[in-house]
Amino acid sequence: MSRETSRKTTPRRLSGAWLALGFLGLAALAGAWGWQRLSDPALMPVRQVAIHGRVRHVDVKALQKALAEVTRAGFFGVDLAEVQRIVQARPWVAAARVRRVWPDRLVVEIREQRPVARWGRRGLVNERGEVFEPAKKVRLALPVTFEGPRGAAGRMLAFYRQVAPAFEKLGLKVQKVRLDPRGEWRLGLSGGLEVVAGRERMKARIRRLVAVWPLLAEPARRPQRIDLRYEQGFAVRWRPEEQS
Repeated sequence: MSRETSRKTTPRRLSGAWLALGFLGLAALAGAWGWQRLSDPALMPVRQVAIHGRVRHVDVKALQKALAEVTRAGFFGVDLAEVQRIVQARPWVAAARVRRVWPDRLVVEIREQRPVARWGRRGLVNERGEVFEPAKKVRLALPVTFEGPRGAAGRMLAFYRQVAPAFEKLGLKVQKVRLDPRGEWRLGLSGGLEVVAGRERMKARIRRLVAVWPLLAEPARRPQRIDLRYEQGFAVRWRPEEQS
């Protein structure tokens, strides 16, 4: 190709490039205008917040009311992360997922807390050993109550799950697990029996008690308190009416 031909084609290429850039610029402006229109809450409002999941304790109407302010930003303008934060702040919500459903709905999928124990007077413990406190007291038939440092709920649940089956084989139910500030474990069993397990080798001590329980559980007398904090045995305090 001659030098003259190259000079003739260069302006054409430049004009084509400018034309392409022009089309791209118009497309970007059109896209920005379109997105601005779609983000207009008046044009694309959120008309419904649907709550999905097996919900028994979450107040759905109160939750929808709490979300009313944040959903005013419209279908595309609403902050899904903020919606999720508001939902998960509810005590009975264990986890939540939020998604848009065209053209005007938000769907909030909720997994509710599953309490397995009571925590003191007002709190509850879920299956992961986490404490949560409902705004209102609820009546639940839970098998056991924990009392201890708040951060110890997971350890207490694990300990309860380890020792409860052994007592159940004896016809006894663990109704209370207590961990005091010194790290000492105490169990409250059905029938009013208290078992002091101490701070170390608790499971081994409980196994020793289970092994000799048939000798203690005589029809004529019942123990009131058993202290397992001894190297070679344990101490038994009988009920007052059965000590003589």
